[in-house]
Amino acid sequence: MAGSSGGCNARTGNHCRLTLASSPFMLINLVGGEATGKSTLAQALGQELDAHVVPELLRDFVDTHKRVPRADEQHSVMEAQSESERRALTQWNVVIGDPAPVMTAVYSQLYYDDDSLFALARIMGPPSDLVIWCGTDFTWQADGNQRDGPEFRDAANTIIEIQVVPDLLVRGIDVLHVTGPQDKRLHAVLTHLRQGVAPQT
Repeated sequence: MAGSSGGCNARTGNHCRLTLASSPFMLINLVGGEATGKSTLAQALGQELDAHVVPELLRDFVDTHKRVPRADEQHSVMEAQSESERRALTQWNVVIGDPAPVMTAVYSQLYYDDDSLFALARIMGPPSDLVIWCGTDFTWQADGNQRDGPEFRDAANTIIEIQVVPDLLVRGIDVLHVTGPQDKRLHAVLTHLRQGVAPQT
């Protein structure tokens, strides 16, 4: 899942549609509970930036196994998500993680009361240049066996607010909280990018 194959690509040297104020090399990650518009926003950003979108491997796991990962499988899911981002960054200038690998740690905390993956998430993958935190002001909608309910969405959002966002900010990672309809969210992100995001080193 990506923007156009002839887009912002490190191998071809083609330029992004949106000129980034800081650097043409960027990793943008999304966080947010279920049904917060992450994938819709990621795809819209992929088109605007001609970026590669790394899809959610957890969704593939649930589709394949008809269940969520067990507690002992959470680490491997997060590692696979992180590795997908790492591989994408060797081929694309701009990569969008839908969602950030740390969301596996959020779900591990939510479902198994296990916070051990947060420390691993800090060191496991490439650092994000921008993390987009998607608000919960969307009407919750079912999605087969992929979603559990609005109360789980709210609980995940609380974990993000308390555990994820403060840690990102302490580490100097830019966090943008977006709310409202999708067009407003997209506009907010693009405006933020035009203003400049300091790339992580």
